[in-house]
Amino acid sequence: MIILVIMEKSGDSLNKKIQKKSRKRDKMAPIYSVVDLETTGTSINHGDRIIQIGCVLVQDGEIINHFETKVNPRTRIPRSVVQLTGIHDQDVRSAPLFDDVAATVYSLLSNTVFVAHNVNFDFPFLNAELERAGYPSLPIKAIDTVTLSQILLPTAKSYRLRDLTSSLRIEHDHPHSAVSDAEATAHLLVDLLKRVHDLPTITLHHLVQLKLALPQQTAAVFSDELAHRGDCPQPLSEDLYVSHGIVLHKQRPLSVEKQSAKVRYPKTKRAKQKLYGDRLEFRPIQAKMMNSIYNNYTHDEPKNMVVEAGTGSGKTLGYLLPLVYAAYPDKRIVVSTATNLLQEQIATQAVQQLNNVLPFTVNSVVVKGNQHYLDLGKFVHSLSIIEDSKLVQMLKAKILVWLTTTTSGDLDELNLTTARSPYFTEIRHRGVRTLNPHNEFYQDDFLVRRDKRLDQADIVITNHAYLVAHAQELGDGTRRPYLVIDEAQHLSSSILRQSRRQFNFPQIRAAVHVLSGLVNNGSDRNLTSIFATHALGGYNVDLLREDLTHVEAAINDFQQALFRQFKNQVTGNVEDELIEQPLDNQQLQELLDVSGPTMMELEQALGSVQLHFLALQHIFTQQADRWLLSDRYLMNQFQSQLAKLVDADTALNQFNETLREHGDEAAFWLTIRQSTERSSMRLSGGLLAANHFLTESVYPYFAQPLFIGATLFTSARSQYLYHQLDLQRQGTLTKRFSSPFDYQHHSKVLIAKDAPLPGNQNNADYINYLASTIYKLTKQSNCQTMILFNSLIMIEQVYSQLRETDLFDQRDILAQGITGNRDKILKQFSTGQNAVLLGATSFWEGIDLPQAALELLIITRLPFDAPDEIMNRAHNNLLRRQGKNPFYQSELPQATMRLRQGIGRLIRTEKDTGVAVILDPRLVARRYGETIMRSIKRDYPVDVLPTDQLVKTTNNFLKKGH
Repeated sequence: MIILVIMEKSGDSLNKKIQKKSRKRDKMAPIYSVVDLETTGTSINHGDRIIQIGCVLVQDGEIINHFETKVNPRTRIPRSVVQLTGIHDQDVRSAPLFDDVAATVYSLLSNTVFVAHNVNFDFPFLNAELERAGYPSLPIKAIDTVTLSQILLPTAKSYRLRDLTSSLRIEHDHPHSAVSDAEATAHLLVDLLKRVHDLPTITLHHLVQLKLALPQQTAAVFSDELAHRGDCPQPLSEDLYVSHGIVLHKQRPLSVEKQSAKVRYPKTKRAKQKLYGDRLEFRPIQAKMMNSIYNNYTHDEPKNMVVEAGTGSGKTLGYLLPLVYAAYPDKRIVVSTATNLLQEQIATQAVQQLNNVLPFTVNSVVVKGNQHYLDLGKFVHSLSIIEDSKLVQMLKAKILVWLTTTTSGDLDELNLTTARSPYFTEIRHRGVRTLNPHNEFYQDDFLVRRDKRLDQADIVITNHAYLVAHAQELGDGTRRPYLVIDEAQHLSSSILRQSRRQFNFPQIRAAVHVLSGLVNNGSDRNLTSIFATHALGGYNVDLLREDLTHVEAAINDFQQALFRQFKNQVTGNVEDELIEQPLDNQQLQELLDVSGPTMMELEQALGSVQLHFLALQHIFTQQADRWLLSDRYLMNQFQSQLAKLVDADTALNQFNETLREHGDEAAFWLTIRQSTERSSMRLSGGLLAANHFLTESVYPYFAQPLFIGATLFTSARSQYLYHQLDLQRQGTLTKRFSSPFDYQHHSKVLIAKDAPLPGNQNNADYINYLASTIYKLTKQSNCQTMILFNSLIMIEQVYSQLRETDLFDQRDILAQGITGNRDKILKQFSTGQNAVLLGATSFWEGIDLPQAALELLIITRLPFDAPDEIMNRAHNNLLRRQGKNPFYQSELPQATMRLRQGIGRLIRTEKDTGVAVILDPRLVARRYGETIMRSIKRDYPVDVLPTDQLVKTTNNFLKKGH
């Protein structure tokens, strides 16, 4: 308030002071007014008003002044805004009206560049308030730090202000306080402007050529810097190099020097502590695990080994360190894990920790499927096309900046939520074999570079899907690398996913439509106009046009044959909007027979398209100097869409192969959406079981594998894991290392014994119970809460009931499929303080929320798979044919493992405390519940209570923990 009074009396003197300071600096340096507003709502047209203004002035990378005041909006502040900002009605009651500070604000911001994090909100809102107070709109430039961040920080996980400041280590003590947000945005602006200044001139030139449509005058940041380079040229950083007009980051060569003498493994506690020094913590359980693994793999006759290592035992270093010593210097280690995220964590954290302590250096390479990598040549060609899509131009800008930092070309680094954009189909890699070795970017290509490093790598880090598809390439029949299956419980499901394919008629027709547009006469430039003056090229374009007509006809014939053959087998309600119909395998095999008329027509038409396009490519390559960059882009477009048809054809051939070799152990079905008749038809299918795939197609290329995970076993006697991993229990060494965490004192599992049985009652009553109990549990706890469901439908039903309560006025409620997708709401939840997250299947595992990030976990229902789901039904029928009980051989072990994984989200560090509440009485009301309970009680204290007492116990435990 004191600052406000001074500024009200001496707005002109403040400006003189600022101008005096600026004369001491570069006379041309602009002053940036970084502004944040807190308001009663988002629409000034509907009566929303400013309640707080924060402004920080920045010049030459330094903050030169602050301004801050609360504003009386003459209206009540909504409860949601109070919760967000902490500003109450009484806080603004004696504050000045906006009319009283308008002169100061206008004088202060004049002749500056307005900056805000989401400038299209703050700038128009402030101008509207100024106009209402009798002042004109500010005639100044405005720039946006959100879109600048998206371009200049392409690998950031989130672009919310508090997430950016956290990742850049900018102090931001009071998010959603205007002055705190303004100061944080000011520091962010300084960082972003420095990044613009550090960009290579060639990259800047490309960014300006894109003609980016950014908010207000944000794009001028790049053009102004480029204009400045004319007077002040900037040398290229030593980490970068230029290749054919594009700036790339140099790749550091791998160290391949090896000691000739065998290194000694640190077997004792003293030896390990000496090796670790102050860089690693000695963990007794981890040390036992290390010695156990080392002893097995240096034994004359090592065995297959299964290790269950509880949370906090340090399993990654626990297996890497002993295997590195066992492998050195001759063997390689191949680590396969469940997700791309885990791959990156192993490569960037665990391998780095190893190299900090080892007496030698180990090299690692991350290997994923081709589609994860950028095809550099295709991307550069795409730059020549000025897109109508603002999104595509923005993606190009992000990638241009990213190329100055990435050495892998792995698109996953970008954390894109727009990865499904058709643009990515055009620039994703399709493998080294698709490249022309004479292409100008061949030596710079990310997959070419990766494959060279792969030959020198000591540790290859891949994922289960890639391992299953490329075991022979990753392995070696003579040297037989060590193979580690991390998160081993997912290996079998990866095989099944690999085997399952889909022939999606709408998508395939869309690809044919795009291809036809590229060869038909039209107003836009296409292949017809490119080859108009080339006789042989024009002839092949004409043939392509005819070929695509035959392809479309063949697809129609195939769809009609499918529909005719199976329309009488529909077992569901024909009135249902969605029908999933299992198919008779024998009949399907006859239809997919390539010697039959239906498939022969399709194969011949597709083969002809490929042949004539290959002829065009040959012409294009032979006369490379003749074509424009945009011509290459159109050829790439055709190739990308044609690849979709080839992939679809490959899926049909794999269906046929699966039917021939595993007909009784596979399932296929049609999906038809009635509302759009047959146009939405999909043919799907694949294997129901691994069928000894691992012992035949994966394990032979490696030494005896090591299987490891935090949650592998469902009971002491269960054969489930061994069946899933294709192992013989008698020939397998099994070790279990418990978590070092004190679950008995830091956690509690509570089971509601009076909850209604799922499926045995009126669904409305069941949903009412869940909503009511969740409300009671979350109303008073005021801590980070995650609620796990089995379906998105149930989330929607519970969410709609909670929406009618006052919980939304007090807590940030995040619901999968309603307030955002999985990644979006998980990002919001992980940085929240009292949020409630409602999540389905994908939230049961693979989520790390330590300490206060998660303290209350509510499980609404035991995680059994839906028995009516078509693949589950088919798999259960297969087990029955084999004389097995589907429930005890498959459904119960899966649910037990998933429940253990779900509860495992609660305690992630030794300091964590928390409560897991299970609202499913089957744990005590059904005989099989005893089996599940035993697996939980092995780690956690368990109490069975009525719901009212359960709520009270939960709140008391959480208060005690705090």
